[in-house]
Amino acid sequence: MPQALKILPHLQRDRLGTYYFRLTVAGKTLRRSLGTKDRALATMLASRLNWEWALTKRSTEPTVSDILKAFKRDGREFNAEFPDGTKLTGIETDDDLRRAKELMLARIEAIGPIESHLAPLRPEYRQTPKRPKKPFSKAVLPYLAEKLHDNDVKTREDKEATYAAFAAQFDDPDMAAIDKPMAVAFKQAQLAIGTAGADRINKKIGHLADFFAWAIGNGVADANPFDGTRISKKSKLMEAIESYEPFTAEEIAAIFNPATWPGCATASKPHFHWLPFLLAYTGARPNELAGIMLDDIRREQGIDYFALKAAKNSNSQRKIPFHRAIRESGFMAYLDQRRKDDAGGQLFPLLLPSKNGHAKNVSRRFNESYLLTLRINDPRRRLYSFRSTFITRMSELNVNPAMLMALVGHYEQTAVDLSSPHFKNYQGAKRIAALRDTMDLFDIALPMVF
Repeated sequence: MPQALKILPHLQRDRLGTYYFRLTVAGKTLRRSLGTKDRALATMLASRLNWEWALTKRSTEPTVSDILKAFKRDGREFNAEFPDGTKLTGIETDDDLRRAKELMLARIEAIGPIESHLAPLRPEYRQTPKRPKKPFSKAVLPYLAEKLHDNDVKTREDKEATYAAFAAQFDDPDMAAIDKPMAVAFKQAQLAIGTAGADRINKKIGHLADFFAWAIGNGVADANPFDGTRISKKSKLMEAIESYEPFTAEEIAAIFNPATWPGCATASKPHFHWLPFLLAYTGARPNELAGIMLDDIRREQGIDYFALKAAKNSNSQRKIPFHRAIRESGFMAYLDQRRKDDAGGQLFPLLLPSKNGHAKNVSRRFNESYLLTLRINDPRRRLYSFRSTFITRMSELNVNPAMLMALVGHYEQTAVDLSSPHFKNYQGAKRIAALRDTMDLFDIALPMVF
């Protein structure tokens, strides 16, 4: 990756250590190898090119100030050491300017014609060779092939969709033509769509930035146009994301109203009936129960529980005992029947896996259909809100934080420091009976439709 130097504007060094002169004019980047790895010689050659460039922009000879401006970068003065040991630093007074002009011009003139230094180089180094044309859609293929080893299916599919959208927007551009304005245009197009949140847009930009980082390392690109194009820093973005809100008591009563609930649940699709009920009394994430296997519904010391193992992270692998409302409901008969029909199968066999998990169909019907019929329109109240409801109510009941975390599967609690080594190191496995007793403290009663 080219490394920008602080010694002179337009002077850079490639990954092999050779210096080159880089200039951007009218949106086009021009590169010229200086054919040397010697810093002092490269500084002198670049000084000459800078000076010649400054002269081409004026009809008259530049003043001392004009020349010195050409040797400034980001507000810092030009510092250089020439091969004979002469140093040019700290230009502050008019006398300094005059002496700097004499020293600088004398040594630049002593270099002689710039071509005399470049002529002995092999022809391919006289200017940066052009890369062979490669369409973006072709360039990403080896990258995606490598990512088969370290990206999951969903991530690969997300990347493929992002790359396809980028290629479609710009008519599959050549890799050499992709620049910062194009990256910004892609971001603006995503913002204009208006259906994706900041986190989703940033994820797409991240997919493109990751590819170009790979492309630089593999000689397919020279720069990453997507660096710095995310719409917000992560910390700011996280502050802007609204979490799911718990359901109110009135909303819970409306959701499980015997007069309307059968409209959401059908005998042919029992998952619509049972999954929201189980979520309400476990605090589990929808996908944790939607795809659970019958073998992961177990009994220990006479206590039935869900054994979650294919979960979000190591903290999420846990045991959730049946709440007394579950134990006293028709779910037990449904569970027995499923075990008779398919002992090693899935609790809800009609919920097929997708890149977003098993709960997709239930979430869509519950969020986009059933809640709307009840006029529950707040976008923060969704199927996932049963988890927020459970955690909020258990916190209000002053349930021991360690027991609550053991049930819901995470180590984040507001206003309580639960991340210390003492807390984590001395919290052993919880007894199943203690977990059940804690679970039974949850006291939100649903209408009798189960």
